[in-house]
Amino acid sequence: MEIVNIDRSGRLVIPELIRKKLHLSKEVPLLITEIDDDKILIKKLDRDDIKKRLREELGGIDIDKVASEVRAEVNEEAKKRYKSILN
Repeated sequence: MEIVNIDRSGRLVIPELIRKKLHLSKEVPLLITEIDDDKILIKKLDRDDIKKRLREELGGIDIDKVASEVRAEVNEEAKKRYKSILN
């Protein structure tokens, strides 16, 4: 466990020991999400595993259509939630 700081641009540096242990490089996708008010989770993603799982779980579904629908829903929710900022 190490303590890191977020810089002025909102970046944080993952310590070298952790990057080496988890084989993280600049091309490795990471998922970051809020767990609680004071916790975040950073998870290394395996693109090949994600592709395989999506093919298995979404076989026959028009993914472009689903993605478009999700984008539209997210945009509508953002417009409602952040109405005062977006106007």
